[in-house]
Amino acid sequence: MARIDGDTGPDRALAALAAIAAHGPLRAWDEGTTDLPWADPAFSERMLREHLDQRHDLASRRGATIERQVDRLVAWLGLRPGMSLLDLTCGPGLVARAFAERGIVVTGVDVAPAAIRYARELNTGLACTFVQADVRTVQLPAYAFDAAVYLYGQCAVLRPPDLRQTLARVRAALRPGAVLALEAREAARVDRGAGTSWWSGADDLWGVGRHLVLAEHGWDEDAGATVERYHVVTEATGELSVHGVTERALEPETLRAVLAEAGFPAVDLHPAWDGLTFDDAADWVVAVCR
Repeated sequence: MARIDGDTGPDRALAALAAIAAHGPLRAWDEGTTDLPWADPAFSERMLREHLDQRHDLASRRGATIERQVDRLVAWLGLRPGMSLLDLTCGPGLVARAFAERGIVVTGVDVAPAAIRYARELNTGLACTFVQADVRTVQLPAYAFDAAVYLYGQCAVLRPPDLRQTLARVRAALRPGAVLALEAREAARVDRGAGTSWWSGADDLWGVGRHLVLAEHGWDEDAGATVERYHVVTEATGELSVHGVTERALEPETLRAVLAEAGFPAVDLHPAWDGLTFDDAADWVVAVCR
């Protein structure tokens, strides 16, 4: 974490702009564009508020949407009461709870400590187990699950080698005949534009106290990915933190190839959740993989 020196707000803003310029152009999975600090305890507490906010679908979807999606997933996955499900990047356990209320035994994995704590509290008394771990490195038992879900496009933020390895380990954790439902953003809906923006805030996702956020957005043609980088300057201390995320645009043929390489040769694609109604349904496709 750097420090932005200056006696006044404008001085610090100018220094922050100079620091941004020094980072150079946006590149997929480069320094400052790899991932948000999900495992950081303070960040995960702030992100938990976003997960639970029923005014938007920016972190977790709203409760009514989750209920409809889980009904559809139960049908696609052929789940029955007593069967076991692996929920990758499970967040605060909202989806897991909906499955558990339908009689499914759920194991959720997420790297965020606040999300896992909340998931355990929320699902007390239900057939749910939650593991705080990175999906890229979590140790999964072999042939343990009847199905798996990997939702909300989280697969697309992984580097290609990490995604291949993660999916291969998921395949090894599934029983013969088990099904994976993987949700990705429709490649045609991925923003390939470029631009910058800024805003000020206080006590929100980006930090405690007042701060300035300077954001960059771009497209890396070589990687086929959109790249975002956020420079956050804390007013009280002048500290500058840099966060970012890369999201790959997974064309249908690329998605099928990645899944086949991981051991899922049969893939049925369901654009827009087959007509399920929610705010950004058209942005998503669900791959049901065997």
